Amino acid sequence: MVNAFKKYRMTRKNLLLLTQAIINVNGKIAWKDYANDEAFQDEHSLSFDEIQNRPEKLERFRSLFADRMYDTVINDEMQRLEHDV
Repeated sequence: MVNAFKKYRMTRKNLLLLTQAIINVNGKIAWKDYANDEAFQDEHSLSFDEIQNRPEKLERFRSLFADRMYDTVINDEMQRLEHDV
């Protein structure tokens, strides 16, 4: 069953919910750095613990992944996680 889309505010709690939802759906939080001129970009990743316990990592996550709250699959997973809490 697909939930009605829910608009989340950009709070720390919701960012942590988003973190867990992305990990549940994708298996990890990863991105490639296209800002460098290398032939093969390095893949970077963050763990839930890093995001939860280090403010600079939480901010990095927010800047890179906040728009994922608008992905329907991720949004449904956030609602499921929120309901389970």
